[in-house]
Amino acid sequence: MIKISICIPTYNAEKFIRTTISSCLQQSQAPYEILLSDDGSSDRTADILTEYANYPNVKIISPPQRLGIGDHYRYLSMSASGTHAVFLSCDDALHPQFVEIATHELEKTHQVSMLAFGGFSCNANLQPQSRFGLSYPTTLLESSNGFHHFLKSCTYILSTCVWNCSFLQKLKPLPTEAGLATDWYWALVAGLKSEIRLSRHALGYYRYHDTNSSHSNPERLKNHAIKMLNYLSANYNLTENLKTELELRLKSLTINSSQQVDFPSKSSWMGSTKELFKRLMAYSFTNHPDFLQ
Repeated sequence: MIKISICIPTYNAEKFIRTTISSCLQQSQAPYEILLSDDGSSDRTADILTEYANYPNVKIISPPQRLGIGDHYRYLSMSASGTHAVFLSCDDALHPQFVEIATHELEKTHQVSMLAFGGFSCNANLQPQSRFGLSYPTTLLESSNGFHHFLKSCTYILSTCVWNCSFLQKLKPLPTEAGLATDWYWALVAGLKSEIRLSRHALGYYRYHDTNSSHSNPERLKNHAIKMLNYLSANYNLTENLKTELELRLKSLTINSSQQVDFPSKSSWMGSTKELFKRLMAYSFTNHPDFLQ
């Protein structure tokens, strides 16, 4: 039986967290549990979380000390009691049918360690601006094929991905100094060791704003990614071909502020047919939930 835990790691998220939690409470199929965990916020985030303490399936937990983003993800992955887990960023949101559709898809392909959905790139007010995931491969990616796919770039969004908890709990812990690249690390190991699946179905909302951890300091993100790839090379049994590919990727690694999300700037609104199509897909999708209003 599929049991989906929604895990929300928070840090100084008082501005956005209520919308994020609301998107979980409005699911057409209730998640197995909703884990709320604050990592020592200096604003009112921890107080806001207590407002949800008596909601069904909501559990408020907290790490024993300040962890940082990567270790916080691991803490939640070890705390989840469902069969599968979603790691929803504290500024993003899920479509109301996320749990229902994810459960149905996992029942068809229960062997995958990773099921990533597409979604909508949004502005700071969570208003959809563009689609992501339209170029996801439509076929199941078998072991090592997923590694090849993700070695080029971390092309999925963690907030709209469902993970097999057993898989995550067996992963070697990533060093703290590589924590910002946790999503890429998980995808690469999943692609190396198991089958993975990506779906173009739009089931989440990625909020783009100035304080995104993956956008606000691109040089720091790049350094974390390099350390992650070096750790992966040193700690996993890779074939000679895969080692060579990884070394080449390290040499060519360039991560900028638009890594992971194809989010066109205002100046590029009319920049290309591809971007126009993505925007059309966002604006023509009329079934956006009430919490976006």
